[in-house]
Amino acid sequence: MRTMLAHADLNRYAGQFVWLEMNFDKSENQEFFSHFEASGTPTFYVINTEGKVLADQPGAMSEPELRAFLDRGVSLAQNRKTAADAALERADALLSTKSPEAVAAYEEVLRLGPPDWPRRPFAQYSLVTALQLNQQNQQCAETAAREASVMKHDNTFASTVVAGMWCLVQSKDAQGDAAASWRTAAVGKLEPLAKQALSSPETVRDERNELYRTLMYLAIFRNENAQALMLEDKWLGELDAVKPADDEERSAVDIARVEAIQIYGDPERILPALRTSEQTMAHNYNASLRVAQMEKAAKHYDAGIAACDRGLSREPGALGRSWLLQTKADALKQKGDPAEARATLEQALKAAQEIPSQSQRENNVRRIKLALGGA
Repeated sequence: MRTMLAHADLNRYAGQFVWLEMNFDKSENQEFFSHFEASGTPTFYVINTEGKVLADQPGAMSEPELRAFLDRGVSLAQNRKTAADAALERADALLSTKSPEAVAAYEEVLRLGPPDWPRRPFAQYSLVTALQLNQQNQQCAETAAREASVMKHDNTFASTVVAGMWCLVQSKDAQGDAAASWRTAAVGKLEPLAKQALSSPETVRDERNELYRTLMYLAIFRNENAQALMLEDKWLGELDAVKPADDEERSAVDIARVEAIQIYGDPERILPALRTSEQTMAHNYNASLRVAQMEKAAKHYDAGIAACDRGLSREPGALGRSWLLQTKADALKQKGDPAEARATLEQALKAAQEIPSQSQRENNVRRIKLALGGA
């Protein structure tokens, strides 16, 4: 997304917006995130001078979608709105705080908005997102299948399908086979839509990555390992073809490589690319962390430990130190050095207790304490 933003033609919005980028990991930003509860990155907001959310859009966008989102913000700020526009503004404000009431609010938006209303696709996607955030997995998947089936095959269509596909994956994780009957029907509708989204030239890379991930998970759930490997090979082939414009894009590609292998595959397949990236991004601790994770997965424990140490030498913040030390501890444990693994976990716990973000701090502390209990 940052690469797209750096090159997007947004001259017509000059003087209309103050642009603000917020980093989850910085302590000075936690007050913002305690009020505007982004469910993931990226999330975009249009916020007026009174601190009210006028528009809320989670997930990656194409450049045309970004301009449409900004136009929507301008219209709402200037009070040029229909009943559907006003309802969408209310729904977006509820979604920004993860309110369960957002679901009903978006349903009202779609009731008010005519079929040719320009903002209808955003409302359709946002309804599915609201269902996903409130863990209404069945309704989420079924709504995504219904709404996406009548949408133009652009990136908003892909985002809607992605949200529904994740609800299928999450329902399997949360409910096991209890959801089998409705899941079978939903998979039959959403899986073809996911493949259509992959075939659309308007689907941006972030959403392509999520489509491949969810399709791989579904294949694994069905014990179709050959299908998972086929999807992985196609996905990694696309990533290998990318010529990164900068370190941000290089990191994004490497993250996707690791995500693919963590679902299913051979870490040796991506280690050469990750090692090259670590050398290229000499001050990026995350590049070392990705190498460490895959060296460990490949059972190259000494190499994984060395990569963690390189990452720690790159002066990461508390979150980065915590992750590197947890990865190093796991490599030490698997190598057969439980005493050193425990000592490293204790260092990781100290780092985790300094993480600025409350949710990330609590999650890391809980995970490390569980590992210490079993160390």
